[in-house]
Amino acid sequence: MGYKTNFLSQSETCAIYQCLDGHIHLKYRSLDITMDPDEFYQVAEVFSDALRTLRKAEEPANDTINLADFEVLPKV
Repeated sequence: MGYKTNFLSQSETCAIYQCLDGHIHLKYRSLDITMDPDEFYQVAEVFSDALRTLRKAEEPANDTINLADFEVLPKV
């Protein structure tokens, strides 16, 4: 990544940037995946869906029961 680029996002281990040719690059450690913008939109959507799924799986379960939701019938 020593040439002129337009960084879209970056962190310590990965970066997303656009090169002068218009390609979007996803760089992770030594891996550099190049794609056109249309492909990037598809990849970004898959990453977003995966993140939502992970967050949903990590949400704590609510084990409380609301007794007002139950119908109580008298014993005959």
